[in-house]
Amino acid sequence: MINFPEESDHVDIDSTWHNNDDGGGDSETYFNLPSSLEELKTKLLRGYSTPAECPDTVSAPKELTSSEMLSLKHYIAWKKSNGTVLAYKLHAQNLQRATDVEILTLHSVKKLAATLADFEPEKIDMCPNSCIAYTGEFEDMEFCPYVRAGKQCGERRYQTKHRPNARNKPWAQMMCLPFIPTIKAMFANAETSELLRHRDKCLQKALHLVATASQSVQYSDFCDSSVHMHQYNAMKLFQDPRDIAFAISTDGAQLTMKKQSDTWLLILIFLNLAPELRYKSNSVFYPFAIPCPNPPGNIESFLWSLFEQMVQASEGIWVWDAVDSSYFVNHACLCMALGDMLGSAKLNGMAGHSAIYGDRFSMVQGARASLAKGSKAQYYPISPPECSRYNPERPQYDLHNLPMRQESMYWQTIEQLEEAPNKAKRAALTKNTGISRRPLCAASSGFLHPSFFPLDPFHLFYENCMAFQWDLWMTLSTPSEPIHIDAYKARQFGQLVSEAMSTLPASFCGLVRDPFLKRQSQYKIYEWMALLHWYIIPIGIELGFSPVLLANFSDFVEAIEMAMTISPRSTKEILELHQLLQKFLKGFERIYVAGDPEKVSRCRLCIFQLIHVPQHIEWYGSIRIGSQATVERAIGEVGHKIRSKKSPFANLANIIYERELVKILLLLYPSLDASPAGQSNTLKPTHTPQNQVKIPKKERNLDQNFQAYLSAICLWLKINFNQELAMRRWGKIRLPGGNLLRS
Repeated sequence: MINFPEESDHVDIDSTWHNNDDGGGDSETYFNLPSSLEELKTKLLRGYSTPAECPDTVSAPKELTSSEMLSLKHYIAWKKSNGTVLAYKLHAQNLQRATDVEILTLHSVKKLAATLADFEPEKIDMCPNSCIAYTGEFEDMEFCPYVRAGKQCGERRYQTKHRPNARNKPWAQMMCLPFIPTIKAMFANAETSELLRHRDKCLQKALHLVATASQSVQYSDFCDSSVHMHQYNAMKLFQDPRDIAFAISTDGAQLTMKKQSDTWLLILIFLNLAPELRYKSNSVFYPFAIPCPNPPGNIESFLWSLFEQMVQASEGIWVWDAVDSSYFVNHACLCMALGDMLGSAKLNGMAGHSAIYGDRFSMVQGARASLAKGSKAQYYPISPPECSRYNPERPQYDLHNLPMRQESMYWQTIEQLEEAPNKAKRAALTKNTGISRRPLCAASSGFLHPSFFPLDPFHLFYENCMAFQWDLWMTLSTPSEPIHIDAYKARQFGQLVSEAMSTLPASFCGLVRDPFLKRQSQYKIYEWMALLHWYIIPIGIELGFSPVLLANFSDFVEAIEMAMTISPRSTKEILELHQLLQKFLKGFERIYVAGDPEKVSRCRLCIFQLIHVPQHIEWYGSIRIGSQATVERAIGEVGHKIRSKKSPFANLANIIYERELVKILLLLYPSLDASPAGQSNTLKPTHTPQNQVKIPKKERNLDQNFQAYLSAICLWLKINFNQELAMRRWGKIRLPGGNLLRS
């Protein structure tokens, strides 16, 4: 951890590990890991061990016949164009006549593609109510044991047999795709194999700086982060430059407008790739989507099959490398699990944000904001008023020296939970620690607590903190408070935001609606981003918002912009960010709570967790690495492709499977891509204007808005105002990369 100037008892992340010199220098923990963890890994391995020699099944991509090559090209073009089955058949007939080469049927070409890619989906039985998947501890059960809303589900796993010898037919299944074939395909492609070495190149540079000029160390990404250096040095992971680090990210959504269309999508992000590549749609792997009708009950049962693959990949898999035409054992390791506050709670085994110790990074105790019976200690002020009356057992905290969670204490608690004789004892342990169980993610060889489940800035900064502050200004405060914005000013603000769309092109995000009128109409994250970064401070100054409010909010904006800006950060800059966030939090408590113990409810966990942002930058190089934006985009992409209203989830499974199958084929055989390859953009204009709009003489001479635009243009050109300046007006402009900017 960062040693902030005022801190004295923070635990350095490396102090939880040491080298044992007694037996060959293997890295070991100085605290005991529970035996159940090794049992879990053994169960997930299912007897797998890395073969001593490379199996015959691992080789360079096989040569294709003319018929296979042309059929696969046709199949991929058909998939990319969203063609129908009839379209495939008719175009195949024309292609066969034109080339005199046999074009395989759709069934045959799909079978060929799956064989070449070694890519077969696994079908997993699940509860029809989305409670559990029948894996792990539920593998042999025939009735769903999950308790939802205090009632056991009890749904049958199998349909009733009509014949005694009939095979069991499950009521519901989900599909899980293997990711190991994708890893093999990435190394079988010389270009992507070289790209996968980016992680190690950055890591070695960072390690060299630490050894020779530690004051010059900067954090920019996972590859040069303190967590990754710790994994390499102390945990002895990623010793081969080609070893794979990846993250999982999951979120839920309604894919259709119909009720009971909840689905949870999970994606894999390959951290070996450079940041500008790893988050692109084609670089992300989709293992599965959990279908409706409800959100998953026990999400780890759905993840079980994925973790079986993960543990095997961590043990070691033989791979052919196209860069040097060699065979080697690759190790892949899960390094983090991403989710918003609710999604992360399903994965991390913590008690959740409403617990007394609801912060998963520190042991700061929640506070009550009421003396009413049943009120919960779920708020996080630093110095709450009347503490002896409202929170008599809560200690005082100092932002300079917070009690952070330590991995040694974490594993001690897990062991105590597993040895607890009854539910009451386990409940007491959970209440006093905020830890409820050992998560399935602990089976990863890269698991570290508490950094394994990082903050999600995408939701935390904008949908939680920004939206909550807006509500405090508008509806959750009284007119007598300095933070309150009256309806007249709020209405003016909303109108100015809407009018700003004509001068701040919405192509950079989307139309930003009037927040005064549309706050309750699914106001989107990019709209909150626009308010935070562009509108609130300048328009607030113009409209006369409270200077006290704006001064505190400007600290918040400065901290968020510093955290989210893509730039390497030195330890000094991280310390400055930490001090700025302390200033914001102290000011927030001073003006929003204002000495009223009932207003402690304004100190929500999302506001308090901002203090952990600097630590996350050191842990992972950038706070952006925990963003859920990638999985949100993935949900939108696959959701828009669903065409079947009768069976949307079967349609979704097919979309995901064929998407990944085509991606593997193009990695193994780049020549199958029918799109123009190797085209250079250097000969194309940088910007291409479109839709010229005539400027009438009347508008040029009399329109005040036009005069204002013309004046701004002259100012930008650094020339005197010229009424007759030669100019043309365009409605659209094509930007580099294909994006279209609209006026």
